Amino acid sequence: MFPFPSEQDILVGTLIFLRISLLMMLLPVLGHKMIPAPVKAGFVGLLTLLLFPVVSKHVPAIEADVVRFALLAIQEMLLAAALGLLAQLIFTAAQFAGQVMSLQMGMAMASIFDPATSSQSAIVAQFVGVLAILMWLASGAHHMFIMTLIESFSILPPGSSWSFHGWQAITDAAAAMFVLAVKLMAPVLLLLFFVYVALGLIARAVPQVQVFFVSFPLSVGLGLLILGLSLPAFMSLMHDGFVGLGQDLPMFLKQLSGQ
Repeated sequence: MFPFPSEQDILVGTLIFLRISLLMMLLPVLGHKMIPAPVKAGFVGLLTLLLFPVVSKHVPAIEADVVRFALLAIQEMLLAAALGLLAQLIFTAAQFAGQVMSLQMGMAMASIFDPATSSQSAIVAQFVGVLAILMWLASGAHHMFIMTLIESFSILPPGSSWSFHGWQAITDAAAAMFVLAVKLMAPVLLLLFFVYVALGLIARAVPQVQVFFVSFPLSVGLGLLILGLSLPAFMSLMHDGFVGLGQDLPMFLKQLSGQ
């Protein structure tokens, strides 16, 4: 028979469960709303049971105090939220690039329901979002996140102190998100810029031409054409972003632990 868990085991297990469960809810693919809740709960419970014997050896003694335990629980949830935020930033860059490309192509009004965010999003944004999910799976980023989650318990076990220097990594990742978004939408925006300049010159030189009726199918057609031609570069940038994320996450944990 298994020994009955002690009070310390219950407290440590609860903290481990909080970190794993919240991170699984915030991950881009594993935490998607389309995945059934029983599957998520079973995956979280399995990870908790597997990690508890290893993690419990490195966790300092936790006092059975309501206030202190509540602070430790908040600390675990903040850490999981920070890791999930770092993962979501790359997807946010892809969504932002898709929204801007839709606006420039004149397709901003053509929006569909996005079940991930429960809101309306442009068709191009949905398309590049699906490409980001496929690249996330193809590059093995979901495996990398599970490995980072396991490693986080050895670098930052529950109850350990934090260093504020680690939060600089989040601001750097947010700045890199805008840089990545600009790189993703640069080919389409650059081409459409020259198209609109040419149409402006035509409208100025030949006022009889109905530029408005010409510009809409031209911008949509050329925008989709350039988007299709730039897909290899788009996927390469997304892949590099996920690979870089795999290097940034352990660095963030080490900085947060003061190492």
